[in-house]
Amino acid sequence: MDLKKRALSVALTTIFVISLGFMSSLQAAEYSADMETRSRGHVVIKGKFFIKGEQSRNEMTQGGRDVIMISRLDKGVVWTLMPQEKSYMEMAIDLNDNEIMPDNWKTLLEKEGKKLGSETVNGVNCNKYEITDEGEKVTYWIAKNEGMAVRIVTTETEVNFRNIRTGKQPDHLFQIPTGYRKFAMPQIPGMQGMPGMQEGGNMPAFPNPR
Repeated sequence: MDLKKRALSVALTTIFVISLGFMSSLQAAEYSADMETRSRGHVVIKGKFFIKGEQSRNEMTQGGRDVIMISRLDKGVVWTLMPQEKSYMEMAIDLNDNEIMPDNWKTLLEKEGKKLGSETVNGVNCNKYEITDEGEKVTYWIAKNEGMAVRIVTTETEVNFRNIRTGKQPDHLFQIPTGYRKFAMPQIPGMQGMPGMQEGGNMPAFPNPR
C-alpha cells in the first residue's frame, strides 16, 4: 500500500475507533462538530461528526469523493455509505469482543492517564491527558464542561473537532437513506486497504485508541 492509501486507511480506522469511544463514554450526549484528520502533517480527511447516544455519523470528503460512516451500537452494525453511487456496505460489530470495542476512554484517562494540565484548544477549555499503550503515546484534549474529545493525537494521526454544537440531532442522520442499494466492497481509492473492508465479514480487531 502506498503512503497516501496508508494514511487514509489509518485515518479511517482512527475515526472509527474514536466514534466507538465517544459512544461508550457519552451515551446520553447529542452534538455535532466539524472534523479534520491529519496524517504525517497533511490533511487527509475533512468532514462533520454527529453523535446521538449510541449512534454516530461521520461525513467525510477525500479525493473529491464523499463517504458517510454510520455506527449503530444499538444494532451492532456499521454502515458505510457512498452518496454518489447511492449504495452502502454493512459490517457487523461484536459488542462483546473487547478487542473490537475500545475502552471507555474518559474513564481510562481518569484512571490511567497522566494529566498534563489545561489548555484552550480549538476555542474550548480542555484538560490535557497522555496515555501510553505498548510504547505508543496518545494525547487527548477533553472539554472540561462537556467531557468530549476536542483533539486526539497519535503517532500517525491528529484528529481535531471544531465548532462543537450541543443539542438534539435528527434521527434520519443515523439511518440508511431511501433508495440506497447494498454492495459488497467499497469502490473508492484508498478504502480497499482499510481494515474491516472484507466482503461478507465482520469487523476485525481494531487498535485501542490509548
